Amino acid sequence: MEKPDRPDLPLAEWIVLAIVAERPSHGFAIAALTSEGTEIGEFWHISRPMVYRSITRLVERGLITPVGTEESDRGPQRTIYAATRSAKTTVNRWLGEPVGHLRDIRADLTSKLLLLRRRNASPARLVERQRVVLDEIEASLRAKVHADDQLTNAIYGWRLDLVHAARRLLDAVDVDATRPAVKAG
Repeated sequence: MEKPDRPDLPLAEWIVLAIVAERPSHGFAIAALTSEGTEIGEFWHISRPMVYRSITRLVERGLITPVGTEESDRGPQRTIYAATRSAKTTVNRWLGEPVGHLRDIRADLTSKLLLLRRRNASPARLVERQRVVLDEIEASLRAKVHADDQLTNAIYGWRLDLVHAARRLLDAVDVDATRPAVKAG
């Protein structure tokens, strides 16, 4: 369900939008940042065709806009896109929102943490808010664990293990770390 102040985007589109919100860029450069083995692509690989589909959808939604072109020695000119002012605000808000569903922690939370690090932004607010959500999820699961069904109990126990793993991830995040900001240009 789409929030009135936030578009309902798949994770790949959020990542592409967040990268363009850092500074204007073209699809080839974004695909390089999300390819396998890169800082982002190591955890959430976005194929080149998916990057270009995401760009098309983001333009259609008015979140990014073409701002120029760049010559390429390997093919046609590359269109450079920039995020709109409201899209930048939306990305900043999204990066601070905790992940609400346990099933989305691995992809969504790790992507947000990586994108915050790229921006040299503190993850402290996100980590604090995510801990609150994990506490709520854990309380809900613990209330259900006492079911008489052995399989149901095992599933709730497994989900509790996922909550504990997510907490270990949050514990390992250095909320005070600084890193050089992404270079402009």
